[in-house]
Amino acid sequence: MFNRIGITGTPATGKKTLAKALSKVTGYRIININRVCLLEGAIIGRDMYGIVADTLKLKKLISKLILSENFVLVGHLLSHVVSSKNLDLVIVLRCDPYTLEERLRKRGYPEKKVLMNVGSEILGTCYFEALKKFGLEKIHVIETSKKSVKEVLNDALEALNGVRRFDGFSIDWLQLVTERGDLGRFFPDSYY
Repeated sequence: MFNRIGITGTPATGKKTLAKALSKVTGYRIININRVCLLEGAIIGRDMYGIVADTLKLKKLISKLILSENFVLVGHLLSHVVSSKNLDLVIVLRCDPYTLEERLRKRGYPEKKVLMNVGSEILGTCYFEALKKFGLEKIHVIETSKKSVKEVLNDALEALNGVRRFDGFSIDWLQLVTERGDLGRFFPDSYY
């Protein structure tokens, strides 16, 4: 079993929900990157979508918080604030763009922020950042679109216990969106 776990993914893919469920089962402490950012003032400024994190300051803060074993470090900035040597395993959560769009709208995200996040998921930004930072051997990709919390937790526990490998190679949201003729919907000209 791995003791130092990272969870990343586009906003609204289920990161905090999985972290809470994993913590409940394992007893591991949760370190929420966004919460640390806000509480410790690791902020460069604000833009029209919210805060802009100071990733250098955040990296220093996180490095002090992960000195002990047995933690779940969670946030979409994971790849920017922790080194590969400090994590045993990284779970990348993915969600189909249509489900993700619905989740983000329910959270009240502004239209442009919805499109930014859905576009990021379509292109696999968090996945590729994690792959580049942590390497394929540490990454497990769990698709959360239609799964219950219990199903996602079971997948995560199988990954943690070495029962199953989740490489995520079969996930291709760009192909899905292209086949449905929705590229213009998620990447409108007016966006740029």
